[in-house]
Amino acid sequence: MSEIQITRIAADDESALLTWNDVMRTAYTEGRTAAWWRSAETTLTQFAHPRPGGQDIALVGRLGEEIIGGVEISLSPETPTDIELGVLSAHRRQGFGTALAEAAAQFLDDGDDSSEIVQTETYCPAGVAFAQAHGMSIGNEEHRLLLDLPAYLDADANRYKDSGASTVVPVIREDPDFSVTSWIGACPEEVLESWTQLRVQMDEDVPVGKLTRSATHASTAAIRCHEERMEEQGWTLVSSMAHVGELAVGYTEIMVSSHDPQIVIQEDTLVDRAYRGRGIGRALKVANLRQLPAVAATVSAKWVQTYTATDNEPMLALNRDLGFFIADTMTALEKKSDHSRA
Repeated sequence: MSEIQITRIAADDESALLTWNDVMRTAYTEGRTAAWWRSAETTLTQFAHPRPGGQDIALVGRLGEEIIGGVEISLSPETPTDIELGVLSAHRRQGFGTALAEAAAQFLDDGDDSSEIVQTETYCPAGVAFAQAHGMSIGNEEHRLLLDLPAYLDADANRYKDSGASTVVPVIREDPDFSVTSWIGACPEEVLESWTQLRVQMDEDVPVGKLTRSATHASTAAIRCHEERMEEQGWTLVSSMAHVGELAVGYTEIMVSSHDPQIVIQEDTLVDRAYRGRGIGRALKVANLRQLPAVAATVSAKWVQTYTATDNEPMLALNRDLGFFIADTMTALEKKSDHSRA
């Protein structure tokens, strides 16, 4: 076997980062249906302006002059270290993935600012077996679901075209039991506190299986910082919130990339446990999807991608009813990193 050369890419080496990102995209998405990967523009911004207190590390593996794989290490304060590892299909099962994994472990062992917990994600049995062979344990499984967005919007417009319901923002649904308010961009100041409280609740309630739950730092300041970083990276945030009276009881959020809008990202959906079973989750998702035509980038969007825990039957049923189908399944794994002194 030829020896792989593994080096770190400087955060300001734009050409090398873009080449690395293309290789990672190919390794990550090959053979999968409409699998999202970060755009070139977002990658450059992410590495140039990392999360507060965080760091993104790119390792590249070469055989001679050919790049055959890479690793991304994401470090954030008080949260597990996330590792993404990819090898091009023609070079798999030759020991190169193991060499990249060992290089990542050595990098963490040499550092002093990373978490003792390492997590990763994979979408195939071979990836699960590889991670387990390196000491990781399955922590959680989620289905990746896709929605044919043009077909959904067309069906939705036809369904409601004679009802007087608006498909242009702002979308406000009044109901005897609850109301839904929607917006595009930064959260309106008048509901920021409620939005922050719901995000804290989501951090506490989101199913993570056996994975270590990340420390939460949701605050109004953190929300504004997140919005600014997303805007810098070319994302438009599309959001809806539900209220019962004055009480915020649920929310949902979609992200649209101006650089690569073909796959729209459905992020969190939360309904307070005390208010579930009333159709609030459905109302939130429908209201938010109806905002998408007002985001210029979605004119070329083909899919909405979302994730749902494999055992979250109510949300899976709702997503199926809206038209989502299962594309594949993500397995998240975790272990104590080799550099841990605990």
